[in-house]
Amino acid sequence: MADRSPRSEAPGEPLDWTSLRDFLAVAELGSFSRAARRLGVSQPTLTRRIAALEARFRTELFRRSSRGVQLTEAGESMLQPARQMQEEAAAVEIAVSGRDAALAGAVRVTATEGLGVAWLTPALAEWQAEHPAIEIDVVIQNEALNLLAREADIALRLGRPRQANLVGKRLARLAFGLYASRAYLARHGRPASGASLSAHRIVGFDDALKHREPSLWLETALAQGRIAYRSNSLLAQIAAMRAGYGIGGCACVIGDADPELERVLPEEETSLEVWLVTHEGLRRSARIRAVFDFLAGRLAAARDDFAGRAPESGGAPGARAAR
Repeated sequence: MADRSPRSEAPGEPLDWTSLRDFLAVAELGSFSRAARRLGVSQPTLTRRIAALEARFRTELFRRSSRGVQLTEAGESMLQPARQMQEEAAAVEIAVSGRDAALAGAVRVTATEGLGVAWLTPALAEWQAEHPAIEIDVVIQNEALNLLAREADIALRLGRPRQANLVGKRLARLAFGLYASRAYLARHGRPASGASLSAHRIVGFDDALKHREPSLWLETALAQGRIAYRSNSLLAQIAAMRAGYGIGGCACVIGDADPELERVLPEEETSLEVWLVTHEGLRRSARIRAVFDFLAGRLAAARDDFAGRAPESGGAPGARAAR
């Protein structure tokens, strides 16, 4: 990655907003590596930026420990003012962007790796071809980006959004099941129950994702098996399943469409709500509303595929629906 680090932070000079954005990313994620991925820079670049900020204030803002990166007392005192500045800067941008009436320009959409690659990117292809003046910028990120800070315009979220000032629609439930390659099952047999997984090899998430759904479900469902392969990438896990490493989990909309994979133990399943979300101010932007409305229609049409079975009737709508 190119080094886009800001100039050295010197006392008396105006504080660069980029420096506060970097500080907030590390503070919120508790990790330089995860913050660097969110910001789209290399970890050494981010480390240098934070070092420049600490040199400006002549104090340490973060302390590294076995539990990750923690704020010092000075860092804690800086956290809330930095968040307020972030919100105010975003509010200025939203106020201007929200009045854009042209179907032209960039729209930044974020989604998890599985949905972003397997569903979102193909879903937008034909629409973008019909609206060539709109540039689709897809951000693949398993961590939820901050829409209030304009890290994205639209988010495809698994689970109910928690931030205020967002509008969204709950449009589907995404089912996750267990899958293995047909070749693996021909060699090792099909498990008849969860207990019989003790005779099988497992494809799982690495430690970085163990605290997140659906990895918690997967870890429980496959607890009897022997780990053969781990990765922090869902697409790498699917590649491992295809290659015959063992049994793993993925979204049914992905696994069911893969001719090399076969579902096993269909009673072992979990699901998450799928929400389409944006900031309420950006709904006044013609290009953002157009992309939002198109994706909402495509998600509604794909509801059965996402569920992995015939949909259940009813269900309460999500919090405040986008109009």
